[in-house]
Amino acid sequence: MNSLQITSHIDECLFFELKNYLSQFDAIIDSLMETDVQRNQVREALSDWCASVTEQIEEITEVKHFELEKPLLTADELFGTEV
Repeated sequence: MNSLQITSHIDECLFFELKNYLSQFDAIIDSLMETDVQRNQVREALSDWCASVTEQIEEITEVKHFELEKPLLTADELFGTEV
């Protein structure tokens, strides 16, 4: 079984201020404390949570990457070609 790297996903949620994903994680942990949950259900819930965090981070970084790649004006376009 591959490691879910939950701590790194929590760090990413904190860095990108994804409070709703942190709340989802808290709900998963709370359900462990309040009910008897089978191990495979916990694994599945945590795996799904990690996947959704990864997808959200990819979407955020794609948008930021796209914004950084917008073409800048050249000096000629900005100031004209007149001497």
